[in-house]
Amino acid sequence: MMKFNASTHATLFVMLVALTACNMKAAADAPNADPGDVTLIPFSSEELGISGLVPEGWIEVKPGQFLRMPGGDPTFLGQVAIPGTTREQITANWQLTENTGNLETPGLTWEIYRGELEWPNAGTLVFDVALSESASGVYLVVLVTLSDESELLRETVMVPVIQALVPTNVTANLPMEASATPPSSEPRSIDTRIRFADGMTMVYVPAGEFEMGNVGIQWVWSGSLVSSDLDLQVFIDESPQHLVYLDAFWIDQTEVTVEKFRTFVEATGYETIAESDGWAAPWTDGTMEKEWPHVPGTDWQHPHGPESRAEDDHPVVQVSWDDAAAFCDWAGGGLPTEAQWEKAARGTDGRFWPWGDTYDGSRGSFCDAQCPVKRWNQDSYDDGYALTAPVGSFPSGASPYGTLDMAGNVWEWVADWYGEDYYAYSPDENPTGPSFATERTQRGGAWYDYESWVRTTVRHATPPWNRADDLGFRCAIPVEP
Repeated sequence: MMKFNASTHATLFVMLVALTACNMKAAADAPNADPGDVTLIPFSSEELGISGLVPEGWIEVKPGQFLRMPGGDPTFLGQVAIPGTTREQITANWQLTENTGNLETPGLTWEIYRGELEWPNAGTLVFDVALSESASGVYLVVLVTLSDESELLRETVMVPVIQALVPTNVTANLPMEASATPPSSEPRSIDTRIRFADGMTMVYVPAGEFEMGNVGIQWVWSGSLVSSDLDLQVFIDESPQHLVYLDAFWIDQTEVTVEKFRTFVEATGYETIAESDGWAAPWTDGTMEKEWPHVPGTDWQHPHGPESRAEDDHPVVQVSWDDAAAFCDWAGGGLPTEAQWEKAARGTDGRFWPWGDTYDGSRGSFCDAQCPVKRWNQDSYDDGYALTAPVGSFPSGASPYGTLDMAGNVWEWVADWYGEDYYAYSPDENPTGPSFATERTQRGGAWYDYESWVRTTVRHATPPWNRADDLGFRCAIPVEP
């Protein structure tokens, strides 16, 4: 599904001479978080061939790349080994020209480079790059952060990390590997019920409060130092974080399937918007602007074009907001509100993904090795499906309440109209979104997406008539008094 204007995203190249942005909007000033006390803990990476130290409590987004918890600022530390190249090649190819000095460590000599990048309406990013060369290749450490924190974090994080970094073939006394992410909360018991209309399993979410959204602008790093692309994405509509009280409700454990949607159509004679209009939008290989053409003969039974056939246990797609709302009304409930959806996905401990605070591409249907979208796919994971997967295929990706597929597989319609600034004035009890807007909200990400877009707080919006083969839904039912 074409990414519309739900958030701002851009790519920051390690060579740091080009910034490309898509749908750039104005954003509030970035928060100036206090770095606080930084504790470094042992770390080793067999993949990178290095050992050393990393900051405790930071998220490891990829091997050797750490993002400070809990988000809301662009601080990033990366360390990587690049075999088969030289320091001169790196400095030339990445156009690193401002050498600010050298640093001697046991067995290695480091050259330090610095630069700045103005991010519109959000602040100045300062980057420090340290390079060292050994017989096995080049070692590289990068620190990127806001300018008002750069001096402190350079001295408390980057320099100690450089001083402790050791190639694994230099010493046999490696530090024990340690995780930079605290473990997720203990699993809780799951209460379920079966919906009469279609046999859907629903799970219970108790009444109570939870923190919705995130603090400030969300700066998400999800690229790779080796590929010279840090992939900085900026999400501006997840704040302010606010306390929300919700009454108890039931929510579908999985996305609504083709089989269950067929039960609805056979019982009611319902015709979807795609069927009445004669077209829908399957993903098609091509430039980003042409990936979702209007293809005649495409609908919920033929989701990827007129010659395709929908599989009963996969999520139903090519359904508009009105189609999804009609199904949920027939089933005895409605689409979940945006707040209900987020609480069911993340629980009350503020986790980044339904299973916890560390991304794991094996816990859902994301853009992995099978994914046809080559610019997004992550070859280190393979879920076995190019597009959607059968619902419930990834039990390890369950949320605290037992909901499945809330990260990836398909985006999900929710009840609310979309308001980019809605969190600034949202009521603190059972919010239902703006009274009117031009777009409806979706949550959860899809097979087309990867870690930054499948977080529990990501918001996305399109017109309610939109339909695509990465967009479905689930239903919710309030608990009767």
